[in-house]
Amino acid sequence: MSSTNPTRLSETMGPYNYDCPASILDLLGPPANDYAVNWREHCRQRLALTSRRKPRPGDTLVLPETLTFTDGVAERSFRVAQSGKKTALRRMSDGIGVRISGLMTRAWTIVPAPLAPAAT
Repeated sequence: MSSTNPTRLSETMGPYNYDCPASILDLLGPPANDYAVNWREHCRQRLALTSRRKPRPGDTLVLPETLTFTDGVAERSFRVAQSGKKTALRRMSDGIGVRISGLMTRAWTIVPAPLAPAAT
């Protein structure tokens, strides 16, 4: 097809993008083939990851796998901090701020920040 009439993909063609909203997935009838089944499963998995509670300042975010950064440091636990209006991640080992690509589509767990003791 031309640039004015882009290629149309359906779920039966095994598309690579898994960002279909739940409202659309809920409208679909039975899947037509294994590609459609697989695509819907991946879309639901992505929705489950992206709809989790976002980490808050003070939380510890723990990844199931260790990431190695460009400075050679490997880490899987990060402290969530506030940096102005943005939420930032800092390595637990040295406090250096890092960026993790695709964070909301990765598997991770949150260890909530400890509660401050009540004033007496």
